[in-house]
Amino acid sequence: MTMSDPHGFDLAPIVQTALEVSLVATAMILLLAPRDRRVHEAVALILMAVIGRIAMAPLPNVQPVTLLVMLTAIRLGTARGISLGILTAYLSNLYLGGGSWTVVQAMAWGSVGLTTGLFADLLRDRDGELSIGRLCALSFPMAFLFGFLVTLPMGMGVWFLGLPFDLIHAVGNVTIAVWFTERFQSTLEWVRPDLNRGLTAPSRQV
Repeated sequence: MTMSDPHGFDLAPIVQTALEVSLVATAMILLLAPRDRRVHEAVALILMAVIGRIAMAPLPNVQPVTLLVMLTAIRLGTARGISLGILTAYLSNLYLGGGSWTVVQAMAWGSVGLTTGLFADLLRDRDGELSIGRLCALSFPMAFLFGFLVTLPMGMGVWFLGLPFDLIHAVGNVTIAVWFTERFQSTLEWVRPDLNRGLTAPSRQV
C-alpha cells in the first residue's frame, strides 16, 4: 500500500523499510532497556492503546492513544512513552491499514511521549500526585503537535486545512483525560497490584 492516494504523499520503498525497521527496533529497545519489572505493565498499556484506537476508529480524530502515550510517559518514564507511541501506530495499523503514513504517525506519537516526559514533573501537585487539570492543559496542545508532525511531509497548507481536525483531537484528549485518568489507576491494579499508589514518578487520520 502507498500513502499517495488517501494521504497525499509517498515514500520510496527502501526509505520506508529502513525507517520502519529503525523505528520498531528503537521502540523495542526503549521498551526493554529500563531495568525494572514493569515490562508487562507497559505491554498491557500498548494493548490498551491498540484496542482503544481500533474501537474508536469510526470517530474521526477521537482516540485514546495520545492520552495513553502521555500517561505511560508519566508513569513508566519517557522511554516507555515513546515506545508505546511507536508500537501502537504499527500494531493498530495492521488492522486499520498501513503505509507510509504509519512512519509519520509513529514518529508523531513518539514525540508526544518525549515531550510529555520532559514536562512530567510539572504535571504533579505538591504531594507528587498527577494533576488532572495540568494533564488536560498539556493534552490539548499535544493534539496540534501530532497534527503538525503527521502533515509535515505534505506542507504547511495541508497542516492549516487540517486544524479543525486537530481541534477535534484536542477536545477529545481533554475529554478522555477527564473521564479516563481516574479509571486508569484502577485498571492497572489488575496488571500489578503492588503499584497501586497513583501515577508515581519512575526513577528516571489519527
